[in-house]
Amino acid sequence: MGALATCAVLYGWNRFARALPELHGWHRQAPAAEFRAADARPGYTFDDYLKQETKVFEQLDALVAGPWRGEAVGEFDRFRSASVCNPEKTLERNWNRSFVFQAAKPIGGVLLVHGLSDSPYSLRALAERLHAEGYTVVGLRVPGHGTCPRALAEVTCDDWTAAMKIAVRGVRGLIPPGTPLVLAGYSNGGALSIHYVTSALADESLPAVNAVVLFSPMIGISPLARVSPIYQVVARLSGDEKAQWSAVSAEVDPFKYCSWPMNASVQAWTLTQEVERRLAAIDRAGRRRQLPPILAMQSAIDATVVVPKLITVLFDRIQPGGASELVLFDVNHVAWLDNLVNLSFEREIRPRLERTDLPFRLTLVVNAATNSLAVKAQTRAGDSWTEIALNAAWPKDVFSLSHIAVPIPPTDPVYGTADATAKSGLPLGSLTMRGEHGALLISDSLLIRQRHNPFYAFMADHVVKWLAESTKPH
Repeated sequence: MGALATCAVLYGWNRFARALPELHGWHRQAPAAEFRAADARPGYTFDDYLKQETKVFEQLDALVAGPWRGEAVGEFDRFRSASVCNPEKTLERNWNRSFVFQAAKPIGGVLLVHGLSDSPYSLRALAERLHAEGYTVVGLRVPGHGTCPRALAEVTCDDWTAAMKIAVRGVRGLIPPGTPLVLAGYSNGGALSIHYVTSALADESLPAVNAVVLFSPMIGISPLARVSPIYQVVARLSGDEKAQWSAVSAEVDPFKYCSWPMNASVQAWTLTQEVERRLAAIDRAGRRRQLPPILAMQSAIDATVVVPKLITVLFDRIQPGGASELVLFDVNHVAWLDNLVNLSFEREIRPRLERTDLPFRLTLVVNAATNSLAVKAQTRAGDSWTEIALNAAWPKDVFSLSHIAVPIPPTDPVYGTADATAKSGLPLGSLTMRGEHGALLISDSLLIRQRHNPFYAFMADHVVKWLAESTKPH
């Protein structure tokens, strides 16, 4: 039965791959100068990383202007120089690249780490807010990202973790001794942040972290990801390059890949499994108190990560009585949506949150009343609850947040509301199209998935306040 099942999977996967759209140059080629873990020799600094990144983008420009030039056609293609999707022209700078916002008198340093297939752009708004508050902020372009999808097909999680160590040392060197060092990770960047924290606990030569902020952290992903390495077998047996991909889509997003190489899933699975093992080992060794305080912002509905695992794998292993907090954005429970939303997720999450011995503070952002789109924040610390009304409400056509929406403000010029995206001419956060399913060369999720957070202002204020409280000297 096992052999038959394997053959069936191989056959089905091969048929699926052959049905994908044809590959382009950006699926087959990538800049050769991309950072690898082997580059992190003694003495290699974050300045060296930035110089190497410049070479990466020079090579990307050469590919766009050279062999890919005849393949990039139409108004919406990030690899066509004149396209509105070209990241060099969409906004005032190319936000796919690492950036450094140096404060005149830093009150601390923050390393921002984006998610899988993403780029530093996704945490741009938070970077600007934290810099305005007095932090020196560095946005790391994680290797394999911000250039072309092929780069993500070649990278390894070892490359990511090596880059993290270099970037953290870079931030530590930009701020005064004694000021707090913070990691802020989104999705896969959240897993990388926790991985670094556990590395620093085992290696005193690595700078210590004083606080961690997570957005939709990829702490646990679907167990189905464990079968992703089989794509390598399919690709070899079929001889079809497309077997290395689970999605081949038009590249209309200037700051996020639309195509998805199977290698991305393999590396994410490898990373999250290692993070789980390390957290379990820390718990068994009785070292909970050595973890820095952690703040996580998470949508209750998330198609990318397993939300209950965020609680069981990470938050249940936090030392009680500290500053750690989970902020959970509930689904929109306005009455008319009652029988339209699948609420089965609540059966997994709620029992874990209704315990009286939670070792962390819990904040729920929920409807203020059954028939109200307005929201309130309910915070539980121990057995006591407090409640505040927020100056925010659900948009009438939004039933939940999503994995990708949490760190994005409604004012974002690419992923925000229709008024906001009018500035860039690229309405990816407010795109509305109608027609037959499966006809477009973009994912249907681009049309339905919520791409910005209507409660972003509350969230950003909460992050700033929490950092001030959790990193102050005791």
